[in-house]
Amino acid sequence: MATKAPLTLRVFQLILWSLVLLAIGYMVVPRFLPTPQTPEFGPGVPLSSPFTLVNQNGESVTEAAFANKAGAWFYGFTNCPDVCPTALTEMAGLLQALGDDAAKLNAVFVTVDPERDTVPVMKAYVEFFDPRIVGLTGELPAIADMAKSRFIYFAKVPQDDGGYTMDHSASIYLTNAKGEFVGTLDAEEPLTTKLAKLKRLIGEAA
Repeated sequence: MATKAPLTLRVFQLILWSLVLLAIGYMVVPRFLPTPQTPEFGPGVPLSSPFTLVNQNGESVTEAAFANKAGAWFYGFTNCPDVCPTALTEMAGLLQALGDDAAKLNAVFVTVDPERDTVPVMKAYVEFFDPRIVGLTGELPAIADMAKSRFIYFAKVPQDDGGYTMDHSASIYLTNAKGEFVGTLDAEEPLTTKLAKLKRLIGEAA
């Protein structure tokens, strides 16, 4: 006549089998669940998520201020020694070359260093290059959220003298009238190529 296993042994076996079933479920069930899709960055990806920042005139602005118009967006900082002033100098030259069509383009400089780039600093900086360039600053969390949603990288880099510089994405990002990414203006491209890109972008937005 078979005898029953002690209660403690049966409890142990129940727990063991429960753990085995949970492990199997953990490994097998996710295969049958839909995998969340993270959009890859590329042409057609929306770069128009909501934000609230401040322009160089001290006015609160949102993404709505730049809707329905092609855009050229650059993210940098006013203490940048080379990349940023070069990019804005070229942007000013491109706006000049576009003539009246420059009014059909949002040329925007967004600081990634709001700690130092206050409204007066931004105003003096962008207007030095071209008053048609919109400068945006604000609270760091708001800028960080905006940059992340637009696939922009930036980071504070401490220096030996106790100060800091900023590492950041260096290209000018182009968006169409729908706020979708369509390409970049890269530093290595000749100005004629950049101008042709802007003319095509403006023409498509018309």
